[in-house]
Amino acid sequence: MPVVLFVSYAGIWGGAERLLVQFAGAPRGEICLACPDGPLARAGRDAGLRVFPLREHALEVRATLGDRVLSAARLTGHAVEIRTLIRDLDPDLVVAWGMRSALACLATARSGGRTGPVVVFQHNDLLPGGIISALVRAAAARADLVIALSHAIATDLDPRRRLAGRLQVVHPGVDAGTFASDAAAAVPPEVLVLGALVDWKRPDLALEVCALARRRHPELRLRLVGAPLAGEDAIVARLRERASAPDLAGSVELTGAVADPRPALERATVLLHCAEREPFGLAVLEALAAGRPAVVPAAAGPAEIVDRACAVLYPPGDADAAADGIVALLDDPARARRMGAHGRVRACEQFGRAAALERYAAALAPVTRPDRTPRPVTGGSLALVTVTHDSALELGALLRSVDRHLPGVRIVVADCDSHDDSAAVARSWRGSGSVDLVALEQNIGFGRACNRALQAVTEPVAVLLNPDVELVDDSLLALAQEAARVDRPERLLAPLVLAGDGSRQDSVHPRPTSPADLARALVPPALVPGPVALPIAPWRGQRPRRVGWAVGCALAAKTDTLRRLGPFDERIFLYGEDLDLGLRAAAAGVETWFWPTARVLHHRAHSTDAAFGGEPFELLASARREVVARVLGPPRARLDDLAQGVTFASRLALKRAIGRASERERRQLDALRAARR
Repeated sequence: MPVVLFVSYAGIWGGAERLLVQFAGAPRGEICLACPDGPLARAGRDAGLRVFPLREHALEVRATLGDRVLSAARLTGHAVEIRTLIRDLDPDLVVAWGMRSALACLATARSGGRTGPVVVFQHNDLLPGGIISALVRAAAARADLVIALSHAIATDLDPRRRLAGRLQVVHPGVDAGTFASDAAAAVPPEVLVLGALVDWKRPDLALEVCALARRRHPELRLRLVGAPLAGEDAIVARLRERASAPDLAGSVELTGAVADPRPALERATVLLHCAEREPFGLAVLEALAAGRPAVVPAAAGPAEIVDRACAVLYPPGDADAAADGIVALLDDPARARRMGAHGRVRACEQFGRAAALERYAAALAPVTRPDRTPRPVTGGSLALVTVTHDSALELGALLRSVDRHLPGVRIVVADCDSHDDSAAVARSWRGSGSVDLVALEQNIGFGRACNRALQAVTEPVAVLLNPDVELVDDSLLALAQEAARVDRPERLLAPLVLAGDGSRQDSVHPRPTSPADLARALVPPALVPGPVALPIAPWRGQRPRRVGWAVGCALAAKTDTLRRLGPFDERIFLYGEDLDLGLRAAAAGVETWFWPTARVLHHRAHSTDAAFGGEPFELLASARREVVARVLGPPRARLDDLAQGVTFASRLALKRAIGRASERERRQLDALRAARR
C-alpha cells in the first residue's frame, strides 16, 4: 500500500485547503499531510489523515520590506523540514500543494542527483509574474506530474505547452446533495459575496456593484462572508468606511469567516463574484450546487464553471454590467429560479464530488510508485507481539495500521490485567489477520508478559512492538525477511522510529561505557554535523549499522533467537529490559543492528506516564544502573554513572547558557544522584 504525503506551506482554512482535504480522499494508501498546526491540520485529522506538523511561516511575501527579505529564508526553512520528513518517511508519492511547497519539494527531493519520491505539483493559482513565475515554471518542469484546478491555471503556467502530457486539469467537485436547493431566499433580497477578504478578490468592487443596483432596488442588501488573511486586516476598515456612505448605509453586513458556507448560500438571492483573475472559484461552484444563480466575471476559473443558463457573465471589473445582471435577476424571479435549477443540474452532472475524486485518482495512478517491499512468500512467516496495560486506544490504532499494511499477519496480545477495554479490543478484532489474546490475571510487568506472549508464537520471525506504535507502510515485512536470512548470523533488528511529529526518536544507542558513549557524554550529538555524529547518535544514520542496544518499542528477530535470550529478564518489572536484552545478546554473540529502511511511528503514549505522573526519572536511573552492574560489572557501572552525570550536567549548563528550559536535565541529574546513594 503506497504512502502518499500531501505538503502544504499554509495551515489556514481557505478554498485551497478545503480542496486539499477533498482530494486527499482520492488516492489509496496511507495518506499523510504535512502542514503547520491550525485549521487545516484539524480538518485533516477529522478526515482521517495522518498529520505531521510543520513550523508555521508567515504567508506575506510583499507586504513589507522585511517580508521581501525573509520570504526566501522562510521558503528555505520549509524546504529543509520537507526534505527531512521525505527522507525519514520515504513516501511513494509527494503532492506539493501550491507554489511554495512545490518550490520546496522540487528543490530538495532530488537535490544532488538523489532518486527521490514521485513529486506531483498541485497548482492552484495564477502566476504573480516576475521571477516567481520563472521559478514556479522551472519547478513544474521538474515535477513528475502537474495538476491544475482549471484550464485557466494550466494555460497561465504553460502557455507554450512544453509540459506536454505531464500537465492535467482536474476540476474540483461538490456534493450537491448536501445543499438545500429549495430553501427560501432572504427577504429583502440579498447579494452574497463568499470568500476571503483580500484585495485581489475585489470586495471593494462588490460594494460599488451593489450601490449601483440599489438605485433600482433600494431594498437590496449585501453580505460579505469571509475574513481577511493574515496581514490584510486593513481591508476590513476600508470596506466598513465605504459601506457607511449614504448609498450603502445600513445595507452591508460583514459576517466574518464561517465553517460551513451552506446556510449563507441558502438565504442568498444571488452570488456575486468579483475577482478578475480567479484561479477556479469554489464559491461559484457551491452556489450552483445550492441552486442559486451567480453573477461572475467572464474570465478565468469562474467562466469554466458556469454557462449562461445558470449565471450572468460580465466583463471583469465592470461594476455597471455586474449591477445590471443583479437587477435583471431581481426583476425576473422566475428566471432566477430557472437559472438556479439549471446550475444545480450542472453541478451534479459536470462537477460531482465522486467523479472529481475518480478523476484525481486516475491522474495520480500512472505516476504512483508501486509497492516496494515484497509480499510474504508463504503464509505464517511473521507474527507481531505486543503487551497492553490500559492501552485500548493505542491497541486499536496499532491493529488498524497492521490490517492496512500487513494484512493477514497474526498478532499476539498479552494483556496485563487492564482496567479498560484493551482485552475486549483484542477479542473483538475482525481484521484480515488473527489476534490471539494472552489474558494475564495480574500486571506481571512488561518483560514477563512479553515472554508469555512469545510462547504462543509459531512463526519463524517475531516483531516485538509497543501498543503505542503504528505502521506507516509495510517495511516491517522486509525487516522480518532480513531477520530470517539463513546466510547471516543471528541479529536483533531495530527499525527507524518516528515520533508523532515525524522527527526521529533516539531509539538506538552505543554500548554503555564504550568510547562512543563516553564521547556522547561530553559532546551533545546535536552539535556534531553529518556522518561524524553517527557513532554517538546512530539513530541519525541512513544505512544499516551495528549498535550497542535498541529501545524495545520495536525489535525484530528470529523467534528461536528471542526465546533463547528470554528475550527479557523476568526479574525486571519495568524499565531497563531493552538495555539488558541488548547487552546479554551481545554477550551471547547476537548483534543488534539499526535498520533504517524499515520504519514505524511511536506515539510514546505509555500508560506508565499517567501512573508515574510523567517521566519516572528515578526508576529509569535505578534500572540502568542495576542492568549495567549486573551484566557489565560494578566498575563499568561506576564509569557509566560518571558518564551519565556528565551528560546531564553538560546539557543542563548548555541549556541554561542559551536560555532554554532545563528542568528535565535537572531532574535527571537529581535522579542519578539518588540512585547512587
